[in-house]
Amino acid sequence: MSTKQAQERSVTLEVQATITERPDQLPAIVGYAFSQGGTLLDTQPLDKEGRARLTVPVGAEGQLVRVVLGPELDKDVLDVGELLRRGGIDRHVPVRPTTERVAPVLFELGPDRWRRWIGRLCVVNGTLLKRVVSGGVVLNLPVCHASVEVYEVDPWPIIIATLPQLEIDRLRDIVDGPWPPLRLPIPPRPPEPFLATELEDPLLSVALNPQPLPPRQLQAHAMQHAEPLAFEQTPALSALALPADLILAARASRPVFERAVLTHLELLRPLFCWLFPFAVRKTRIATVTTDECGHFRAVIWRSIFNFDQPDLYFIARQRIWPGFSVTIYEPKPVLCHTWWNYACGTEVTLVTSHPLARACLPCPPVVAPNNWVLFMAIGNTSVWRIHGANDSTRIGSAGFEPAQRGLLDGSAPWGGSLRPRLEFDSSLRNDLGVSFYRVSYKRASEDESSWRPSVEAINRHYTREVGGDLILEQYALGPRTVGSSAHLYEIPPALPPTGQWSIPNAVLDTQNAVIPTTAVAPGMPFDLNGVATGPDQGGLWQIKIELFNAAGAMVDPEALGIKWRVPATDTLTGTILTQDAALLGLVDAAFNRMVLTVRVDNNPTFARIDAPAVGGSTAADECGVMHYAASAQTVAVPFLALQMNRFASYSFYVQRGTVWPPEYSLAATAAASVAGMPGAIPPSPPAAPPPTVGSLLDACSLAGFTEQLYVAHTGTDGWSRLSGYDSSAARAFVLAP
Repeated sequence: MSTKQAQERSVTLEVQATITERPDQLPAIVGYAFSQGGTLLDTQPLDKEGRARLTVPVGAEGQLVRVVLGPELDKDVLDVGELLRRGGIDRHVPVRPTTERVAPVLFELGPDRWRRWIGRLCVVNGTLLKRVVSGGVVLNLPVCHASVEVYEVDPWPIIIATLPQLEIDRLRDIVDGPWPPLRLPIPPRPPEPFLATELEDPLLSVALNPQPLPPRQLQAHAMQHAEPLAFEQTPALSALALPADLILAARASRPVFERAVLTHLELLRPLFCWLFPFAVRKTRIATVTTDECGHFRAVIWRSIFNFDQPDLYFIARQRIWPGFSVTIYEPKPVLCHTWWNYACGTEVTLVTSHPLARACLPCPPVVAPNNWVLFMAIGNTSVWRIHGANDSTRIGSAGFEPAQRGLLDGSAPWGGSLRPRLEFDSSLRNDLGVSFYRVSYKRASEDESSWRPSVEAINRHYTREVGGDLILEQYALGPRTVGSSAHLYEIPPALPPTGQWSIPNAVLDTQNAVIPTTAVAPGMPFDLNGVATGPDQGGLWQIKIELFNAAGAMVDPEALGIKWRVPATDTLTGTILTQDAALLGLVDAAFNRMVLTVRVDNNPTFARIDAPAVGGSTAADECGVMHYAASAQTVAVPFLALQMNRFASYSFYVQRGTVWPPEYSLAATAAASVAGMPGAIPPSPPAAPPPTVGSLLDACSLAGFTEQLYVAHTGTDGWSRLSGYDSSAARAFVLAP
């Protein structure tokens, strides 16, 4: 027989099963044929007599065919491993090129086998998120089109039974004796956002576990991060007692101790995570893909005779380069990140900080009438937090304060580059023909001719597959000229031309315009004497939004039934409830637009420490030594902490040598030398009395001191505080008799 003829041949394998006590609820019984590598060759259900005929190809060389008898499986979960996990029976049948006929493959099916095939389904719901840090703000963005593998971990009775005797004895000592010190060596942490889960503090990892920490572990964790004390040195911790029956069991035989450990497993589970971070056996039971919002749903099979709740562990992978997938979520140790006793149908949230994980646009459901335009945020800060843009602080309400209008939370101004974030109902493009918008800004006191349009390029990114490769593409929103209207931006479509939206940069891929306040309202610095070098350019500024059709003509939103909305919550995740912007006085119907007012202040802070004095005299010599005559003498420590409109806070302290805390501290208070000065930060709480020689020296007669002043601007650009406008000063002196 030629090689070609052998390759074209096939052999029929006859399966014959003898079934005893078969119940009516037993699912269909199917015969499967797999290659040695796990490739499905053929599948056929058994007939009423328990027979099936499987056809397998015959290659040029012999092969060992794996015939499996088991329940019927869906195609998306069908593989030999899943069949065996559900109790399938396998036989290995040799098939050679010279084989003409194979003897029947016989199976015996009794209740001990077919009972395992009667199962129930458990639904696993979850969301995969990527934690992004931008400007100090933490965002959780959905990770779409990632592969999530669901594993079942061995139950605790099996894990504990497999522990070596040495580890059991170690656990006995901990239960029966004093708790060990918890000063664990912690490897250095890489900078954000490249935090790897396996590099984190083990105790912090425990805190991320779905189960809470037991009392001792909570206390230990708090102590480790508060003071460098060994665990047993703290009386409050040593006073905590474990259950008496558990302590007694620690002195008994191993089987007795194991049973006691399982009884008190909820208390000891995090301790196991910390003490025994060894590898455990995991069985993959499902593989699913996340959708556009990072959600995934898996349906896993559970035997009706398996009364243990599933213990689930998750691994996520995402294809980054052609033919290459990266593991973006696989926290270690497994024991610390297993969802023990998972309740079917509950939500699982997986958070990764892997730098290569590809995030997508957030999908918060917006609750609003049809045909809405939502002014969601400036940067990552909800519009709801702006004074005058919510129910409790709208103009005319009892909570409205004119002096606080446009301030964030009624106290902080805006500055830097403001990046409005807008959301549009898809019906605007699909049903109403509204395709473009324009964002402009002006000083509130200026006339209509002073509106300045946003002119910076705005883009969105999306990924698409080309020849098996994932390509990151850019979708330009504008600005562009359409018809007779300039500086228009396209309303982002609900879906990109192909593929899915992606967020390689959380700041740039969520903005809808850019307002450069530093260019139109620059800050005025102070000179060395603390005097502003120019007039205040800040104040109330307005942001305007207008809508245009596909031809570039401005539309009348009211005539089209378009509703202007702002969020009714300070958070931008989950369900976004909204409120009518017209009722808040933010809609100018006469000009077909929405107008939001914000307070802008780019003025920097100023910090200066003047010469200290003892007894009213700056009697410092050229070496910085001040001589005192009595311990009751007052030590003056004058300083200047300024911001033109007092949008700042500051801290000032005097520290002796390496003593900590400082001997004298003024947090958010002002010294007498700045009282009443324009731009001086007001005392709040009331200023502390000046220190004396005795209060600073304490038991010393000669000591050196340092003075530290830091002034922090309270303004924001919506993503982060305007720390570039901060200032600081330092000075030193010596007190000597």
